[in-house]
Amino acid sequence: MSSVTKFLKGGLLLSVASIVMRLSGVLVLVPIARLLGPKHLGIYSLVFSLVQSGNILGRLGIDAAMHRNGAHLYSTDPVATGRLLGVGSTLIGLSFAALTTGVWIGREPLATYWLGNPEAAAWFSYAAVNLFIEGISCVAMTGLLSLHNFKAHSLATSTGSLGRLLLSPLLAWCYGLSGAFLGLIVASLLQAGVAFVYFRRSTQRHHILLRLEGFWQESYQIMQFGIPFYAGNALIGLVFLPMMGEVGRVAGLETLGQIRIGQSLSQIVSFLPGAIAPVAISVLSEAYSSEGEDFQRLRSIHLRSSWILALSLVTFLSVTSASVINLLFGSAYEAALPLVIGLSWWAALTVVVESFNLYSLSAGHTRAIAVGALLQKIVFISLTFWLLPQWKGMAFIFGLLLGSILQLIVMVTTLWSQLEAPLKQQIGMLCLWSLASVGSTYEVEQFNLPILVSWLVALLLSLTIAGLGTWSIFSSNEKQQVWGRVCK
Repeated sequence: MSSVTKFLKGGLLLSVASIVMRLSGVLVLVPIARLLGPKHLGIYSLVFSLVQSGNILGRLGIDAAMHRNGAHLYSTDPVATGRLLGVGSTLIGLSFAALTTGVWIGREPLATYWLGNPEAAAWFSYAAVNLFIEGISCVAMTGLLSLHNFKAHSLATSTGSLGRLLLSPLLAWCYGLSGAFLGLIVASLLQAGVAFVYFRRSTQRHHILLRLEGFWQESYQIMQFGIPFYAGNALIGLVFLPMMGEVGRVAGLETLGQIRIGQSLSQIVSFLPGAIAPVAISVLSEAYSSEGEDFQRLRSIHLRSSWILALSLVTFLSVTSASVINLLFGSAYEAALPLVIGLSWWAALTVVVESFNLYSLSAGHTRAIAVGALLQKIVFISLTFWLLPQWKGMAFIFGLLLGSILQLIVMVTTLWSQLEAPLKQQIGMLCLWSLASVGSTYEVEQFNLPILVSWLVALLLSLTIAGLGTWSIFSSNEKQQVWGRVCK
């Protein structure tokens, strides 16, 4: 199977799981928002953010090293793969155990001194339990990606997503806020169970035995690759969570609930590029080590497709967001509109940034990722703190947008000399399409169109950007090749 075919087939599998995950993420928030109300939704969002941030912090960049190196080894060297997976899984387990213990022990000080609410200690107890289970799941899910078992990864992800969709609203209806947290915990357990069953089958099929021989040497090699990548991504968890707490303190817990709605809806923009990212890392890493031209072709196709798709989706969501919020969450959340639009455009920007990060990771260069992420977080913190008293929740959005723009500049500058001339021209064209998309959506939003008309206009605009954008940056030969491989 060629690299392009493997990329398309694997991307299709994970896209299905991503559709389930993103759609369930939006749908689960609808009943929870109505059952809990804006204030309790803010509390739910804070705990959810704590688990998400802890999930990133606990990985230590080990998952990136396992994923990337496993793509090189799993089909040719089962002994080295077993050592990589064994040592990497142990390191992830120890990291999450330490992090979970810290959250559990510090739950009362966090509640008292960070939020100024001693009763919040119970919320952090739920977060600690959920975080521990997420760590267990991370070991198996990373192993599945390392062994290119995208189908099993997709199934495990879908199981967890559907579990959250069914259980969290049901238990929230029965037991309130505590029930919503219990639903998250049980769904995480289901995902971890399915992932471990398939991970064990995968290791047996490839005759891989997890090993701990040469533990310290293997640990050093894993961390040497993973730490620079982790340094950038860990800052997301270290910075994002305290900033959420500061927004809740200054702007109110209701604002946190509005931001959570914005985060949920904005996932529509990034769900497909995010879904195929694990496949892209595996296939691009494999292509980089064997065929340079294959790597360049895959990189070019991936960047152009992800960029155009993100632009089309963010255009549609920006125009229709007012009616979507009112329809799904009710008039109590109308104030979330500017936050939803801002987070949607940040999600589109993040798709492009993460694409460049992915190319650096696949080539084994992680320092540029750390530098770009560090700059992004410095700008995000500074701007948000400066604007928060006056701009409230929008200060959070402005900080994210400006920080990510500077991060993109760093990544593009770092990789520019390595890009082929046609791709450079296509990037320029994509920048023009991005500006056109921003301008057109802004103009449409000024008219306050009726719901049906706004949806029709949004559909027309997004299809125009998708159609004309694809026509302008893809050759006819490329379109035929991609379509032919998908239909095989």
